[in-house]
Amino acid sequence: MHMWIWWGHEFGDFMIYGLKVNTVGGLVATCFFCAGLAIFFEYLKLLQAQHRSRQLYYRTQQIRNICPPENTQLLNDREISTIEKISLPLIDIMLWIFTFNLGYLMMLTVMLYNGWIFISVILGSGLGYFIFGQKFMKINLQNCQMIRSSFCMKDCDNPDEEALRRAKKNPTFTRY
Repeated sequence: MHMWIWWGHEFGDFMIYGLKVNTVGGLVATCFFCAGLAIFFEYLKLLQAQHRSRQLYYRTQQIRNICPPENTQLLNDREISTIEKISLPLIDIMLWIFTFNLGYLMMLTVMLYNGWIFISVILGSGLGYFIFGQKFMKINLQNCQMIRSSFCMKDCDNPDEEALRRAKKNPTFTRY
């Protein structure tokens, strides 16, 4: 077990007993696998943001149903089904579990202190952020606008206190 960064290609067992990396080809395949894990990690973060956006959309619909503005019609709004109420938190939990455990798996690969593995994880994370980062930021900005539009009823400097009080009393409205 190395306690400093080393640049060899003979790991012995890699993460699982019996999965031996003793050749340069095995090292290259392991580096591509670790980079792929890092890219997938960034994709899972994007999926989490998309799912949170969907949850936020449903919550803003609930708030708008509680306190509708004067100039809107309620014909397009629909109630959230029981299946959606159950599936949204379950999907959130599953995405969190996958992201959390994949993060630990990448940490364990980096803890081998092999320089090639370390560089492949960094490059994979950078490539994943390059691919999914703009979408991730766009979703977060849309979420901020959705929050602002749902809580700024009459005047953005002074949110409607009565609407906020009614939203807190509604049992179907849960805070995140």
